[in-house]
Amino acid sequence: MKREILRVRGESGAGLIGIMVAVLILGLTVVALSSATVQVLSTRTESTVRSVANIIATTYMEDVKTRRSKTLASEDSMYVNDLGHPDSGGRFIRELVVNSGPVPKSRLITVRVSYPAGAKGSGVVELVTIAYEGVE
Repeated sequence: MKREILRVRGESGAGLIGIMVAVLILGLTVVALSSATVQVLSTRTESTVRSVANIIATTYMEDVKTRRSKTLASEDSMYVNDLGHPDSGGRFIRELVVNSGPVPKSRLITVRVSYPAGAKGSGVVELVTIAYEGVE
């Protein structure tokens, strides 16, 4: 017994073309989703590093505020680790800048922490406060 295959005129290979179009659309979707995933992960990583830089700056500012304001002086930039401790191999750069304040007997204190920001190069967290020298 011979089996006969019925063919409709003009439809030979139409199934193959449909499959190829479906694979193309699926491939484009996967590429778009992969790109979005990479962007989300990059943003999340940068956000985490910025949060660490903010913690370093806040902790150091609190330490500086406990010092006598008359003796405060600017400090050179230094590399610090994720805990804010001096470390020549650290990925953060901390700087303390002390200037005279906006009113007599005051100091303008600025703590800057630079952090690596991936493709952007680097970012900066800057905290500023004013300390009053008081009377002695």
